[in-house]
Amino acid sequence: MTAPAAPSMSFARVADLVLASPAIARVQVKSVIALPPERAPDLGAGRTRFYVEADTMGLIRGESVIARKVSFLIDGPTSKAKKPGLKGRTLLIFGKVGSRIDQFQLTSSTAVTEWSAANEALVRKVIAEAMAPDAPPAITGISSAFHVTGTILGEGETQIFLETANGSPISLSVIRRPDEKPHFSASLGEVVDEAASLPEPDTMLWYRLACGLPEQLPARPLRGLDRTETQAASRDYAAFRGALAPCERTAQPVI
Repeated sequence: MTAPAAPSMSFARVADLVLASPAIARVQVKSVIALPPERAPDLGAGRTRFYVEADTMGLIRGESVIARKVSFLIDGPTSKAKKPGLKGRTLLIFGKVGSRIDQFQLTSSTAVTEWSAANEALVRKVIAEAMAPDAPPAITGISSAFHVTGTILGEGETQIFLETANGSPISLSVIRRPDEKPHFSASLGEVVDEAASLPEPDTMLWYRLACGLPEQLPARPLRGLDRTETQAASRDYAAFRGALAPCERTAQPVI
Protein backbone atom coordinates (compact mmCIF):
# COMPACT_ATOMS: atom_id res chain seq x y z
CA MET A 1 0.00 0.00 0.00
CA THR A 2 1.45 3.37 -1.04
CA ALA A 3 2.00 5.82 1.80
CA PRO A 4 0.20 9.16 1.40
CA ALA A 5 2.35 11.97 0.03
CA ALA A 6 3.87 14.32 2.58
CA PRO A 7 3.50 18.11 2.31
CA SER A 8 6.23 19.82 0.30
CA MET A 9 6.41 22.69 2.83
CA SER A 10 7.23 22.54 6.51
CA PHE A 11 4.75 23.60 9.19
CA ALA A 12 6.90 26.65 10.01
CA ARG A 13 6.99 27.81 6.39
CA VAL A 14 3.22 27.40 6.06
CA ALA A 15 2.66 29.24 9.35
CA ASP A 16 4.84 32.13 8.14
CA LEU A 17 2.73 32.41 5.00
CA VAL A 18 -0.67 31.92 6.64
CA LEU A 19 -0.01 34.60 9.27
CA ALA A 20 1.13 37.07 6.60
CA SER A 21 -1.54 36.30 3.99
CA PRO A 22 -5.14 37.56 4.25
CA ALA A 23 -5.99 35.52 1.14
CA ILE A 24 -5.02 32.00 0.08
CA ALA A 25 -6.28 30.50 -3.17
CA ARG A 26 -5.97 27.39 -5.30
CA VAL A 27 -5.40 28.25 -8.95
CA GLN A 28 -4.60 26.50 -12.23
CA VAL A 29 -2.02 28.23 -14.40
CA LYS A 30 -3.11 29.11 -17.94
CA SER A 31 -0.22 31.22 -19.21
CA VAL A 32 3.22 32.43 -18.11
CA ILE A 33 5.30 35.25 -19.57
CA ALA A 34 8.86 36.13 -18.56
CA LEU A 35 9.14 39.91 -18.13
CA PRO A 36 12.13 41.77 -19.57
CA PRO A 37 14.78 42.81 -17.01
CA GLU A 38 13.77 46.48 -17.20
CA ARG A 39 10.33 45.51 -15.85
CA ALA A 40 11.93 44.04 -12.72
CA PRO A 41 14.98 46.21 -11.91
CA ASP A 42 14.95 45.13 -8.25
CA LEU A 43 15.92 41.54 -9.06
CA GLY A 44 19.49 40.33 -8.74
CA ALA A 45 21.53 38.64 -11.43
CA GLY A 46 20.20 35.27 -12.50
CA ARG A 47 16.60 36.00 -11.48
CA THR A 48 13.58 36.71 -13.69
CA ARG A 49 10.06 37.89 -12.91
CA PHE A 50 7.16 36.01 -14.46
CA TYR A 51 3.63 37.29 -15.17
CA VAL A 52 1.19 34.47 -14.53
CA GLU A 53 -2.47 34.20 -15.49
CA ALA A 54 -4.57 31.50 -13.84
CA ASP A 55 -8.08 30.22 -13.23
CA THR A 56 -9.28 30.39 -9.63
CA MET A 57 -10.20 26.90 -8.42
CA GLY A 58 -11.14 27.92 -4.90
CA LEU A 59 -10.54 30.46 -2.13
CA ILE A 60 -9.18 28.72 0.96
CA ARG A 61 -8.91 31.87 3.02
CA GLY A 62 -10.13 35.40 2.39
CA GLU A 63 -12.90 37.81 3.19
CA SER A 64 -12.84 39.67 -0.13
CA VAL A 65 -14.15 38.56 -3.51
CA ILE A 66 -11.72 37.09 -6.00
CA ALA A 67 -12.20 36.89 -9.78
CA ARG A 68 -12.53 33.58 -11.63
CA LYS A 69 -9.37 34.52 -13.53
CA VAL A 70 -6.45 36.16 -11.72
CA SER A 71 -2.95 37.30 -12.47
CA PHE A 72 0.12 37.52 -10.23
CA LEU A 73 3.89 37.94 -10.37
CA ILE A 74 6.39 35.33 -9.28
CA ASP A 75 10.19 35.26 -9.39
CA GLY A 76 12.35 32.40 -10.56
CA PRO A 77 15.72 31.59 -12.09
CA THR A 78 16.54 33.18 -15.44
CA SER A 79 17.50 29.72 -16.71
CA LYS A 80 13.78 28.91 -16.72
CA ALA A 81 12.75 32.07 -18.59
CA LYS A 82 11.92 30.21 -21.82
CA LYS A 83 10.35 27.17 -20.20
CA PRO A 84 9.21 27.92 -16.64
CA GLY A 85 7.10 24.77 -16.64
CA LEU A 86 4.13 26.30 -14.81
CA LYS A 87 1.42 26.07 -17.46
CA GLY A 88 -1.32 23.62 -16.54
CA ARG A 89 -0.14 23.14 -12.95
CA THR A 90 -2.36 23.68 -9.92
CA LEU A 91 -0.84 25.92 -7.25
CA LEU A 92 -1.59 27.37 -3.85
CA ILE A 93 -0.90 31.10 -3.74
CA PHE A 94 -0.57 33.22 -0.59
CA GLY A 95 -1.12 36.98 -0.40
CA LYS A 96 -4.00 39.36 -0.82
CA VAL A 97 -6.49 40.43 -3.44
CA GLY A 98 -5.56 43.78 -4.93
CA SER A 99 -7.78 46.78 -5.57
CA ARG A 100 -8.88 44.84 -8.65
CA ILE A 101 -10.29 41.43 -7.81
CA ASP A 102 -8.49 39.89 -10.79
CA GLN A 103 -5.08 40.85 -9.40
CA PHE A 104 -3.50 38.78 -6.65
CA GLN A 105 -0.51 40.21 -4.77
CA LEU A 106 1.74 37.50 -3.37
CA THR A 107 3.03 37.93 0.19
CA SER A 108 6.52 37.43 -1.23
CA SER A 109 7.94 36.51 -4.61
CA THR A 110 8.08 32.88 -3.53
CA ALA A 111 4.72 32.64 -1.68
CA VAL A 112 3.56 29.84 -3.96
CA THR A 113 3.56 26.08 -3.62
CA GLU A 114 2.40 23.11 -5.63
CA TRP A 115 -1.14 22.09 -4.81
CA SER A 116 -1.59 18.64 -3.34
CA ALA A 117 -4.10 17.18 -0.94
CA ALA A 118 -1.35 17.05 1.70
CA ASN A 119 -0.32 20.67 1.17
CA GLU A 120 -3.90 21.94 1.31
CA ALA A 121 -4.60 19.88 4.43
CA LEU A 122 -1.55 21.37 6.15
CA VAL A 123 -2.58 24.90 5.15
CA ARG A 124 -6.08 24.35 6.56
CA LYS A 125 -4.65 22.88 9.77
CA VAL A 126 -2.42 25.92 10.27
CA ILE A 127 -5.29 28.33 9.52
CA ALA A 128 -7.49 26.60 12.08
CA GLU A 129 -4.78 26.70 14.76
CA ALA A 130 -3.76 30.28 14.00
CA MET A 131 -7.36 31.54 14.09
CA ALA A 132 -8.37 29.64 17.26
CA PRO A 133 -9.46 31.88 20.18
CA ASP A 134 -6.69 30.45 22.37
CA ALA A 135 -3.98 30.59 19.73
CA PRO A 136 -0.59 31.51 21.23
CA PRO A 137 0.51 35.03 20.25
CA ALA A 138 3.78 36.08 18.65
CA ILE A 139 6.71 36.40 21.05
CA THR A 140 8.17 39.90 21.22
CA GLY A 141 10.73 39.49 24.01
CA ILE A 142 11.58 38.06 27.42
CA SER A 143 10.45 40.07 30.44
CA SER A 144 12.03 38.20 33.33
CA ALA A 145 13.75 35.04 34.46
CA PHE A 146 14.73 33.55 37.77
CA HIS A 147 16.37 30.40 39.11
CA VAL A 148 15.80 28.64 42.42
CA THR A 149 18.36 26.11 43.63
CA GLY A 150 16.95 23.03 45.30
CA THR A 151 17.82 21.66 48.71
CA ILE A 152 19.98 18.86 47.31
CA LEU A 153 22.84 18.93 44.81
CA GLY A 154 21.63 18.97 41.21
CA GLU A 155 18.11 20.13 42.02
CA GLY A 156 16.72 23.43 40.78
CA GLU A 157 14.10 25.22 38.72
CA THR A 158 14.28 28.03 36.19
CA GLN A 159 11.22 30.02 35.12
CA ILE A 160 11.22 32.40 32.19
CA PHE A 161 8.40 34.80 31.35
CA LEU A 162 7.85 35.96 27.78
CA GLU A 163 6.49 39.18 26.30
CA THR A 164 3.93 38.74 23.52
CA ALA A 165 2.26 40.80 20.82
CA ASN A 166 -1.13 40.88 22.54
CA GLY A 167 0.09 40.89 26.14
CA SER A 168 -1.03 37.33 26.88
CA PRO A 169 1.49 35.58 29.15
CA ILE A 170 3.63 32.63 28.13
CA SER A 171 6.03 31.10 30.64
CA LEU A 172 8.73 28.47 30.32
CA SER A 173 9.90 26.14 33.06
CA VAL A 174 12.93 23.88 33.40
CA ILE A 175 13.00 21.58 36.43
CA ARG A 176 16.07 19.55 37.27
CA ARG A 177 16.30 16.68 39.72
CA PRO A 178 19.29 14.44 40.47
CA ASP A 179 19.63 11.43 38.15
CA GLU A 180 16.65 12.52 36.05
CA LYS A 181 16.34 14.21 32.68
CA PRO A 182 15.29 17.87 32.86
CA HIS A 183 11.54 18.49 32.66
CA PHE A 184 10.67 21.20 30.15
CA SER A 185 7.27 22.87 29.94
CA ALA A 186 5.54 25.87 28.39
CA SER A 187 2.40 27.38 29.92
CA LEU A 188 -0.17 29.83 28.58
CA GLY A 189 -1.34 31.91 31.53
CA GLU A 190 -0.17 33.90 34.52
CA VAL A 191 0.76 30.83 36.56
CA VAL A 192 3.28 28.18 35.55
CA ASP A 193 1.39 24.94 34.96
CA GLU A 194 3.38 22.13 36.54
CA ALA A 195 1.40 19.60 34.48
CA ALA A 196 2.40 21.25 31.20
CA SER A 197 5.05 19.80 28.93
CA LEU A 198 7.23 20.67 25.97
CA PRO A 199 4.97 21.55 23.02
CA GLU A 200 4.65 18.97 20.28
CA PRO A 201 6.32 19.80 16.94
CA ASP A 202 4.12 21.23 14.21
CA THR A 203 1.74 23.03 16.54
CA MET A 204 1.27 26.78 16.90
CA LEU A 205 2.81 26.91 20.38
CA TRP A 206 5.84 25.00 19.12
CA TYR A 207 6.08 27.36 16.13
CA ARG A 208 5.91 30.47 18.32
CA LEU A 209 8.68 29.16 20.57
CA ALA A 210 10.96 27.38 18.10
CA CYS A 211 10.78 30.19 15.54
CA GLY A 212 10.32 33.17 17.88
CA LEU A 213 12.62 32.77 20.87
CA PRO A 214 15.97 34.60 20.74
CA GLU A 215 19.07 32.46 20.37
CA GLN A 216 20.32 33.32 23.84
CA LEU A 217 18.74 34.58 27.03
CA PRO A 218 19.19 38.39 26.93
CA ALA A 219 20.85 40.28 29.76
CA ARG A 220 17.79 42.41 30.66
CA PRO A 221 15.62 39.65 32.21
CA LEU A 222 18.65 38.47 34.23
CA ARG A 223 19.03 41.73 36.15
CA GLY A 224 18.91 41.15 39.87
CA LEU A 225 20.24 37.60 39.66
CA ASP A 226 23.63 36.71 41.07
CA ARG A 227 26.30 35.08 38.95
CA THR A 228 25.35 31.52 39.86
CA GLU A 229 21.65 32.13 39.18
CA THR A 230 22.46 33.86 35.90
CA GLN A 231 24.57 30.95 34.72
CA ALA A 232 21.91 28.42 35.72
CA ALA A 233 19.09 30.36 34.03
CA SER A 234 21.13 30.80 30.83
CA ARG A 235 22.04 27.11 30.83
CA ASP A 236 18.42 26.06 31.28
CA TYR A 237 17.19 28.44 28.59
CA ALA A 238 19.71 26.97 26.13
CA ALA A 239 18.61 23.48 27.14
CA PHE A 240 14.94 24.39 26.57
CA ARG A 241 15.69 25.71 23.09
CA GLY A 242 17.74 22.63 22.34
CA ALA A 243 14.88 20.35 23.41
CA LEU A 244 12.47 21.98 20.95
CA ALA A 245 12.24 20.54 17.47
CA PRO A 246 14.15 22.99 15.23
CA CYS A 247 12.34 25.68 13.26
CA GLU A 248 12.84 24.58 9.66
CA ARG A 249 11.29 26.83 7.03
CA THR A 250 11.59 24.43 4.13
CA ALA A 251 9.74 24.58 0.84
CA GLN A 252 10.23 23.30 -2.70
CA PRO A 253 10.29 26.12 -5.29
CA VAL A 254 7.69 25.80 -8.03
CA ILE A 255 10.04 27.21 -10.69
